[in-house]
Amino acid sequence: MRVKAGFKMTLVALNAAALLAGYLWLRPRPAAPATPEEIAAATAAAEARAAARAGAKTRPTVIYRTNAFNWSQVESSDYREYIANLRAIRCPEATIKDIILTDVMRLYAQRRGQHYQNGRAFKYWETDEKQHLKQAQLEEREKALAEIDRELPAVLRELLGINYEREVNKYFVDTDEDNRRLAFLSDAKRDDALALREKFEGVRERAALTNADKETLRQIDEDQDAAFGALLTSEEKEQYDLSLSPAADRLRSELVGFNPTEDEFKDLFRRRQAIEAAYALQDPHDPATQAARAADEQAALDAFKGTLTPDRAAQLAQAQDPDYRSLCALSERFDLPADTSTVLVEMRHAAESEKQVLLANRDLPSDRLDAALKAIQSETEKAARQALGEQAYQLYSQSAGWIQQLGRN
Repeated sequence: MRVKAGFKMTLVALNAAALLAGYLWLRPRPAAPATPEEIAAATAAAEARAAARAGAKTRPTVIYRTNAFNWSQVESSDYREYIANLRAIRCPEATIKDIILTDVMRLYAQRRGQHYQNGRAFKYWETDEKQHLKQAQLEEREKALAEIDRELPAVLRELLGINYEREVNKYFVDTDEDNRRLAFLSDAKRDDALALREKFEGVRERAALTNADKETLRQIDEDQDAAFGALLTSEEKEQYDLSLSPAADRLRSELVGFNPTEDEFKDLFRRRQAIEAAYALQDPHDPATQAARAADEQAALDAFKGTLTPDRAAQLAQAQDPDYRSLCALSERFDLPADTSTVLVEMRHAAESEKQVLLANRDLPSDRLDAALKAIQSETEKAARQALGEQAYQLYSQSAGWIQQLGRN
């Protein structure tokens, strides 16, 4: 302890000596005497600083605020004004859409909710039927909800220029489906094409609400064609139609099991597109129009079939059977052998033919007929399970009523 204490005292002494030496070396040299003018200036500066310090103690503190913002300056009960205010503060369009869409959907959800109560106060001891709507209230609710269902899409189209169903699907289906289908376009062209689609859908919807005449509707179609013609090349426009048009979507569903090549699909689509254009301004609910259109579509299909080889023509004919298309989709889903759909269709035809033979036999007693029909049903069901697998069969049997029909007289 003594050694450490002595060492510390030595350090303190050395430090003191060093400080003293530094002071003697660095201390300022004596300055020349100040002049009367310098003394007066220094005195005035000192008095000014003292006055400033004294004033600072008594003057109130002033806080300056610039660009103060409150959301109430933007919000409005009028949605058009609300949107204009948001754009005025340079709010991004995507954010504006999210804000307004959420607000409008919440408003209409509240309106919907008002029609789901029967007006009675909740009493925990009352049984369920007391809380349910009466028949008159149910009918009133359905009318009110139908009105909301008509009004909401029109409101969102008017305010934001968006398709309600497509917008809602983004939250439940696929937010990037349009971009996936239009991947062949550049980002800029894709955005412009989708914006044009929204624009002309809105124009057409407003025309429908005002019962516009055919000439007005025809002009809208011509304006749309001109707008897309200015934006896309002819090849891009055709691929746009092949990718997004309702006609192409219907064709894809109707050709399940046929597996068209790209050229085959284009050929049939062009034929179908010509029919779409011919009936675009006709009343789709008119029976005469429906019959004429069905005849034209069948004629177009027959003409297309004439361009195919016999094998491909037979495959196209088979694809006209809804049950076959359903089986093809199921086989694809469960990765079943390629001929599974054909096997099931042939199985159905054989079982139904066997049933008809039994029904035609007038000498067969009723009890033996019933037993034979049940046996056909049982064997067919067993074979179908084996071909499809249990999981796929359970799904198929929900729509395959023909199997149950086999056992009924």
